Amino acid sequence: MEIPETSKRDADVLSAGPASAATDAEAFAASSPKARRLAFMLLLAGAVCAGMGQTIVFSILPPIARDIGVSDLQVVLIFMISAVCWVVFVPRWGRRSDDGGRKPFILIGLIGFAVSMVLFGASIEFGLLGALSGAPLYILLVLTRSLYGVFGSAGPPAAQAYIADRTTAVDRTAGIASFSAAFGLGAMLGPGFGAVAALLGPTAPFFAIAGLAAIMSVAVYLYLPERTRPKQRKKPVKMKLTDRRIRPFLIFGLIFGVANAILVQTIAFYFMDMLGVTTAMAPQLVGLGLMGGAMAALFSQIVVVQRFGVEPRLLMRIAPVLIVAGHGLIWTLPHLAPVIFGMVLSGFGAGLAVPGFNAAASLAVRPDEQGAAIGLTGAAGASGFIIAPLLGVGLYSIAPQIPYIGTTLLGAALWVFAMTSRAVGDASPSRIAASHSNR
Repeated sequence: MEIPETSKRDADVLSAGPASAATDAEAFAASSPKARRLAFMLLLAGAVCAGMGQTIVFSILPPIARDIGVSDLQVVLIFMISAVCWVVFVPRWGRRSDDGGRKPFILIGLIGFAVSMVLFGASIEFGLLGALSGAPLYILLVLTRSLYGVFGSAGPPAAQAYIADRTTAVDRTAGIASFSAAFGLGAMLGPGFGAVAALLGPTAPFFAIAGLAAIMSVAVYLYLPERTRPKQRKKPVKMKLTDRRIRPFLIFGLIFGVANAILVQTIAFYFMDMLGVTTAMAPQLVGLGLMGGAMAALFSQIVVVQRFGVEPRLLMRIAPVLIVAGHGLIWTLPHLAPVIFGMVLSGFGAGLAVPGFNAAASLAVRPDEQGAAIGLTGAAGASGFIIAPLLGVGLYSIAPQIPYIGTTLLGAALWVFAMTSRAVGDASPSRIAASHSNR
């Protein structure tokens, strides 16, 4: 992953809106290029860890759940409740990082992730051993996974805002894409890591990834440079969902999040019910599909976004086309190879969409609003995991193909929105630079 650098401060390009000159100058003066490289490497390593945890949970929990008496609907409700916590807390954490500094909230996110994975894995272990069952087991699973939504949500907005603080508008998309690519790399490595760790036991992957997160927490505490004094930060104004500067990107993120979440939350069941995959083989084959999608997302973010410098508006217009093609394959050709290829195409589209709408929102606001804006876009994307269980499971109960027909239509609607939205059309660092130079 290529880490964008800003060797000198360009006041005209640094932000999309009115800048807070004091905060801006302080952030740049306080960090050398070497310090920024170290910081970005630590943040990207943390994102890799989080991505691994995500695919480990999504590929391992559905098959294990059937062995401990947890229904398919209960599984998606676990994800939904955690997503509700994420959506509620991530904007709050983002705003607080604007006022209190990025590093404390990055640490809260990593530690919260580690604790949640340990307790979640222990809860599953209790179920497998027969020590807990029924309602007590399910309540424990919900609570321990919800810890991730409450505290794990502190890390991503603070980390991405940290990157936004230290990149120009021209480099902003590549910087945020680096974070997304690191998460995608983790998502790609997660199933393989989980398979190796599972040799020690079915719940070992949860404890292993928690250990990595704990190591990353120590590394961030010791080595992440942040010399900007929080007390000198201007107290941020609470950004609203209706803020016209970012509203179109929140809409884009929400629609994308719903389509992506329906796929992620139902695909393991689709493998078992439509492809005839056994519960024993499901984690491996679902993991293969998720790994393929993650590899495609990683490629799109490293090559398309960073190497070719594609602007946010183009990313947001190309991504829906790939999502339509990928999801269309899943329901039109329900066989292993086409379904996995569909997941790969969908992953490629997701790899373009995430840095696209996140960078567009970041470019639309002032430097002292970065955490708030990124927190809201994170909440918009995560809202898909609230809507998906209600919509996706209901459609799946009618027929397994119906959810993917729905997501194909959502992708088409997303493309129409991206092509007709004026805000999306204006999401271009070059236009922002030109507008500042003409002032």
